Amino acid sequence: MAVNARTFAKQIYNDMNVSKLLYFSSGDPLDTSTAMAQLNSYRATSLFIDSIYIYNYQTDTFYTSADISANSVWKASEFYDTTAVQMVKHVSDYKTLMPIPRKIPFESLMLNNQEKERDCYTFLLYDTLSHKNEKNVIIVNISETQMHKNIDGMIANSDKNTFIIDDRGTLITNSWKNAMLTELTNKPYIQEVLRSGESEGYFVSDADGVKSLVTYTAPDVLGWRYIRIAPYSVITSGINHMRIYTIAIAVAILLLGLLTSYLISRKLSLNVNRKLVKLVTLETERRNHFMALRQDLVRNLLLGSGSGNPPGLEEKFKLHEIRLDAKKRFAVIVLKIDGYRELVERYNAGDRSLLKIGIMNIAQELLNPFCPSFAVDMGDDRIAILLNVREPAPDSYSVLPESLWRQIQSSVAVYIKVSVSVAVSTIGEDARSVSRLYVQATEALFHRLFFGHGCLIYAEQIESLKSKPYVYPISKEKLLIEELMLCRIAEAQRIFREIVEETAGYSYMSYHLAVSHLAFAVNNAVSTIQKNNDISWDLNINALLSGLNDAELVTDMYRPFFEVFEHVSASLEDKKNTRHDEVVGKIIIIVQQKYMLQELSLDGIAEEMGLSATYIGRLFKKITLNTILNYIIEVRMDKARELLLTTELPIGDIAEKTGFSNSPYFYKAFKKINGVTPADFRKNGRLQDEVVRDIS
Repeated sequence: MAVNARTFAKQIYNDMNVSKLLYFSSGDPLDTSTAMAQLNSYRATSLFIDSIYIYNYQTDTFYTSADISANSVWKASEFYDTTAVQMVKHVSDYKTLMPIPRKIPFESLMLNNQEKERDCYTFLLYDTLSHKNEKNVIIVNISETQMHKNIDGMIANSDKNTFIIDDRGTLITNSWKNAMLTELTNKPYIQEVLRSGESEGYFVSDADGVKSLVTYTAPDVLGWRYIRIAPYSVITSGINHMRIYTIAIAVAILLLGLLTSYLISRKLSLNVNRKLVKLVTLETERRNHFMALRQDLVRNLLLGSGSGNPPGLEEKFKLHEIRLDAKKRFAVIVLKIDGYRELVERYNAGDRSLLKIGIMNIAQELLNPFCPSFAVDMGDDRIAILLNVREPAPDSYSVLPESLWRQIQSSVAVYIKVSVSVAVSTIGEDARSVSRLYVQATEALFHRLFFGHGCLIYAEQIESLKSKPYVYPISKEKLLIEELMLCRIAEAQRIFREIVEETAGYSYMSYHLAVSHLAFAVNNAVSTIQKNNDISWDLNINALLSGLNDAELVTDMYRPFFEVFEHVSASLEDKKNTRHDEVVGKIIIIVQQKYMLQELSLDGIAEEMGLSATYIGRLFKKITLNTILNYIIEVRMDKARELLLTTELPIGDIAEKTGFSNSPYFYKAFKKINGVTPADFRKNGRLQDEVVRDIS
């Protein structure tokens, strides 16, 4: 939750469009509309985000992106979220980018669904260096409901109840008995948890009138604790049944023992052999169980769900025979299996587990001569390796020689027949930094999209990309849409690849932003093409966005977009020639009918036809080998010559009737095209008529 909220808040803060809402005291409605569309795009990229507010203290205005109200711009005095108004008025009282549990009030909106308030976690981002009391603020509200689905999926239908409290005993999440922000300090079992200090544990207590097993964690960095309450009757419900089964089994064993004693004595040697086999099996199970405990210990440490306190962790390492020193420097290496979807289709879960064990063994064998290491299966396609390391050389990102990582990759390819990509974290001072390093290496592996399979990525290089501000290339997007409209698929694909590949030099969120923008732009363009060409086929924007999560390489993400491009091309191929002729014919009719209007122009014709000026200009020239502006001048000249020869109108009036803005320009254009002035043309034309009449 915290990582997502911070990432979104910083991305919004660095967004050039949104900054106009944040800092400008007065804004262009077009800029405001663009910025609001950008906010809605950010909110649409994650189910966890309930709403986003931008507060401009200069105008005392909130700009909101939320699903609860159609209005997106509010004066602070009218804003329905009154608690948010109070927060921004006293923003210095809150820490930046730290979760604030609260309820968003909706009474003033009078919603049809009677929703009065909504639970959320609010993150504030503001300028901490400014000493002003009033500040511009970015507010990201994370949905408590979405978060709770990850905490306790069965909120109301389970005998067990899982929730979170803070260090004062206040309920931070909803539970199926109490609402969020309820004070629980009056409950004895909560008091006992609070008295436990920094420890974790469990005890049996009366919880809301029911004897229950209460399990709780140690406080995290926010002072929050997870608490699970399980009714004791549920835990012990099977004991009574077990008593009856035990008596019956004991009687059966007694009878069977008398019957089988003779057989046992005769087959003693065979039985002993079977016992030995069973003993070996039990020993294997014990060893596997011990290995699972070791894996769980290090996995929880990497995920941040286990304690990273060096003294306590040192004892756990010794107990589980892990050769790591919790007080020394650490680094985390993450191996990601390439082409994992094909691996899932080829092998079952058991075989995939064996393959990962083989990869872990190869990595540890090659690393242990250099430093203590421990490999952990992190599920799906990831393996993490925890190392005690020395400081790297000043001119190197790597904690160990690059050749060693390449040797691991080549050995896995030779013996396991699998390709792996490797991400190397920076160095942390002790075990408390392990969770941060794991997140760092995991985020670095997102850039496998651009580096390709079998890549080696150093997190320090990727971290430096996060500070680079990314500006989405709107001009290239417009060019892409124009090429798509003109059915130039190869050029459209080239521009699309160029936009996406430019994000390789920025944060991973920049890639997300660019692809989301392109998905919406392509969707709108296809809708326009369908409308203009009477074509009907469904385009699912979710299919375009599927590559954001499913693609291993950036080329995988291209596929759904390029399929749409090819579909557009195939759909337009049959109608292209007819459509082009109709468009050109309509342009000719408009010019023939409106040549006398001085304001007749390419843009005016495009607006009347509801098409792009660039599009009709290129199409007209392609079909007629002439530009629209030249054609307008030709029609006007034809009408001018006709009026000069057939009427006695002054030349100035003729210029006005044929659409020329002034007589001097008409004289200049007429002489350039006809080689003589209008007066000479009229005189010569009449002389020719007289000669013809005389000859007749």
